[in-house]
Amino acid sequence: MDRRQLTTESVPLFQEGIGWLLSRWSVLQLAVENEWGGRDSGCKAELLLSNVFLEGMQYYQHQPER
Repeated sequence: MDRRQLTTESVPLFQEGIGWLLSRWSVLQLAVENEWGGRDSGCKAELLLSNVFLEGMQYYQHQPER
């Protein structure tokens, strides 16, 4: 099995894909719109996107070779 790594060109696409997916998560959108997480619900949603992206980047950077 080949080692999978994100190329420089694919990093923005990876981040865009995560954003696209989270923007279509209806419960997350309801939570932000209704401020279920407080006044900063939108910031918390952005933080979620950032954390998922960073975890994904770590995964691809630290994949063990097989």
